[in-house]
Amino acid sequence: MGWTQHTVGTQNIRAMSIIQLLLGNMGIAGGGINALRGESNVQGSTDHGLLFHILPGYLKVPPASLSTLKLYNEKYTPTTKEASSLNWWKNYPKYSASLLRAFYGMNTNLEEAYSYLPKIDDGVNYSWLALFDQMYKGKIQGFFAWGMNPAVSGANAGKVRQSLARLDWMVNVNLFDNETGSFWRGPGMDPEKIKTEVFMLPCAASLEKEGSITNSSRLMQWRFKAVSPPGKAKPDGEIMTDLFYRINDRYEKQGGPLKEAITKMTWNYGPKGADGRIRYLDIHAVAKEINGSFLEDKTIEDKGVKKEFKKGDPVPSFAFLQDDGSTSSGNWLYCNSYADKGNMAARRGTKDASGIGLYSEWAWSWPVNRRIIYNGASVDPTGRPWDVKHPVILWDGAKWTGDVPDGVGDPGSGRPPFIMKPEGVASIFGPGLTDGPFPEHYEPLEGPLEKNLLSHQLTNPVIKRWDKAGVGTEMDKVASCDSRFPFVCTTYRVSEHWQTGVLTRWQPWLVEMQPAMFVEIGSEIAREKGIKNGETVVVKSVRGELDAVAIVTSRFKPFKIDGKTVHQVGIPWHYGWVTTATRKYAANDKKPELFTSGDAANLLTPTIGDANTMIPESKAFMVNVVRKEVR
Repeated sequence: MGWTQHTVGTQNIRAMSIIQLLLGNMGIAGGGINALRGESNVQGSTDHGLLFHILPGYLKVPPASLSTLKLYNEKYTPTTKEASSLNWWKNYPKYSASLLRAFYGMNTNLEEAYSYLPKIDDGVNYSWLALFDQMYKGKIQGFFAWGMNPAVSGANAGKVRQSLARLDWMVNVNLFDNETGSFWRGPGMDPEKIKTEVFMLPCAASLEKEGSITNSSRLMQWRFKAVSPPGKAKPDGEIMTDLFYRINDRYEKQGGPLKEAITKMTWNYGPKGADGRIRYLDIHAVAKEINGSFLEDKTIEDKGVKKEFKKGDPVPSFAFLQDDGSTSSGNWLYCNSYADKGNMAARRGTKDASGIGLYSEWAWSWPVNRRIIYNGASVDPTGRPWDVKHPVILWDGAKWTGDVPDGVGDPGSGRPPFIMKPEGVASIFGPGLTDGPFPEHYEPLEGPLEKNLLSHQLTNPVIKRWDKAGVGTEMDKVASCDSRFPFVCTTYRVSEHWQTGVLTRWQPWLVEMQPAMFVEIGSEIAREKGIKNGETVVVKSVRGELDAVAIVTSRFKPFKIDGKTVHQVGIPWHYGWVTTATRKYAANDKKPELFTSGDAANLLTPTIGDANTMIPESKAFMVNVVRKEVR
């Protein structure tokens, strides 16, 4: 997260990728870019289309201008003049057709199914910052906060909380009460003036349900249910099923715009009763739909051999998906995860035939259990491994052994190894990014420097400036090189808490170890400000302020930049007001066994994001730290 939460986050990753390319570290054992994600299923959630601009399997969400499936496929199916390139994305129409079949089955034809897909307006951004900006401006009426706590996790959290107050309704799906579900009674809020109707749907924790996660190595691991959820709490899939049937009934009875987008959708996630509805949710049925199946009898030629498949057979791998509507797959990358050999993610084999730590019988890795993608780049054109001591794949004279080969041709065939690129080679020159084809150093939007020492351009020139007139709101303030806020601040995590603390701030043994919001400051700042270790101070930016316990440390040392002394401070982002002793508790409110203190770090962070992804710049902004009596 430290690399990406910047206005140049994408280019930071590009820079590291270019370095690894130049060093020859792609596709080899121990190479590549290995992301330290914020939690264990970030990869899986992205694979399955959590972000606004992608569908499962990294297919594109269609813009309104692509009115037909034909236009959509033509737009996103690359062509190449490189005869030896595999150009794997040429199969895009197979994956889009199979995804549509997963949504609608045989209830409609492919063109109609495509017409039911939600479209985004061309050129409009629907990412996190934009959504809450539109919410603040009264453009969004309803909101599902599903397993998230944006009143703590969102940049410029004060704006986020005010945005929630402008909704008509909000559904909060979570395990415990949190700052989002109870925003209306938080600091500075007057419940009598807030119109938002809030519904709390208690859900099951990971140990209270069965299912899978996929980590940053693309390893899909099955988790088994340990205990049942308490009270009325349900697994997410059961909540979604209940909602689907209720919404479907409403459309059937009352109609509505494009009602077929709901009423023709399939929902085959368990045994059905006489009414055609599932009697209970079978999460294995969901996993099987993601893998994919044949919707009719089919004969497919594979490497010169004709293979027969019957209707209902699982698709053995994405190579067998079709563009004619005869196959279904909820995510083409996950084909082979639940096929003839059953639930591959549930495997727990500990044998490592590779000798380099692949453990190919432990769970399952997309695609087709390949542990290292682009492993064709681990061998030279003659098939000899670049790293002979740690080979990923080996040619035995007739076939490749080791890891599942990544579209690798026979030695000497001339097939380039980067099969997802049209030309088959990696790109140091990276067209398509908003801020240009090469990484460039820019300062953060808020910073202590008046000039960029490496360029005439201070900040990223193509970021969306929410602080400009006519763009954002009066809450999108920025203070750079401002004497009121002299210190660079960064946010980070502690091992005792997780994310926004919704799960961990209710656990007394964790709160005992990390009970309070704190700010780490260097000894130089402490001497200058007269701050003692352990006393309560105020950390404030132009957007907000919060109380924190001062931790005076030698870990934070001043920088010397262009002759100027620059101090940095740090704060964790897990805290919030819901678990504090100073808030008001109603008679039936759950109280924590041990209270925390302090509110959200994001009350201080700016509304600004990366030029490509719009991930907020939470790693660099300007604050002041003062003794509480000074304020």
